[in-house]
Amino acid sequence: MNATGQKTILASPLEWGLGHTVRLVPLIEAALSQGCRVILASDGRSLNFLRNRFPDLPWVRMPFYPIRYPDDSRFFRKLMPQVPGILRTVHQNRKQLAGLVREWCVDLIISDHRYGMTYPGVTSVFITNQLWLKAPKGLGWTEPLVYRLHVWYLRKFTHIWLPDLPGCPNISGIQTHPPGMPRRAEYVGLISRFGNMVPVPPREQEPFDILGLLSGPEPQRSMLERILIDQSNDSGIRTVILRGLPPDDPFSGPDEETTGSVRLISHLPDPQLLWYVKQAGRIICRPGNSTVSDLISLGKTALLVPTPGQTEQEYVAEHLAAQGWFEVCRQEDLGRESKAKGRRQKAEGKEKGKRKKEKVIYV
Repeated sequence: MNATGQKTILASPLEWGLGHTVRLVPLIEAALSQGCRVILASDGRSLNFLRNRFPDLPWVRMPFYPIRYPDDSRFFRKLMPQVPGILRTVHQNRKQLAGLVREWCVDLIISDHRYGMTYPGVTSVFITNQLWLKAPKGLGWTEPLVYRLHVWYLRKFTHIWLPDLPGCPNISGIQTHPPGMPRRAEYVGLISRFGNMVPVPPREQEPFDILGLLSGPEPQRSMLERILIDQSNDSGIRTVILRGLPPDDPFSGPDEETTGSVRLISHLPDPQLLWYVKQAGRIICRPGNSTVSDLISLGKTALLVPTPGQTEQEYVAEHLAAQGWFEVCRQEDLGRESKAKGRRQKAEGKEKGKRKKEKVIYV
């Protein structure tokens, strides 16, 4: 605590899509309303998002390991060789944190999936919707052992917060309701950034039928975007895609473009995003914890498209569908029609070229 008696909080989400970042928004707002000083620590799109959302707050760039994601379902096979680099980055984050604690007199650290964010004598909170980690098919027998190792690794955190409902129904199933819960773990309910927010319509209110809410790591984010664009243009359905791409400059507005029947918007302030969600007749999105929490809090449903190979999203999507809250579609099934159309167009192009060549020879 500084000389004025003001409590200082360091908020640090993992830069792994925007889900971990969005989940901190209501916690930061609550801290600010109580007169606390908040410091933002992240990197990439996550830091850009927080700087856009809280342009007056001090921030520091805390890099994380640049994880490389596959363009197919072999997520774990691609991730495992990167584990040593991830562990080195966790150690580097811990060293950087030590300097920040001394420089800013930090009283509380709130981390969303940042494993290196603990410091002796400082209260620390680890937020996770994946306490029990889901293994790929065929390796489910390893999950109890991995769970024990995970809980052991989190032993330095003062508190573990689970953004889910304590009973049934719930969002994350065994991931937040494992056997043998740690004593430091507690349910904090659904965390939604919208709360009592009033929706604000955009200046130009054009009608639309489908809303695509994109998030998550590349290249899968762009792949889903391409599928939605192709299918919407093929059918002529009016679609708005919120791309989840906050700009580097926190004071710049969103980039917008139109392609066929699709309107692409890079990012939006939360009140305008809320307007689109409320107006949408149909929503397509990833089954991320923050997105699902927002939709359930607003009484909305959606078609969930899990990121290929991310077992926790595949599990959560099926868990939510079994409870009757959402529908599920695999990305490869959603994109099959687009691929078939592409093959037809390619074949038609070859046929046209062949006929043109034959005509030239005939002449």
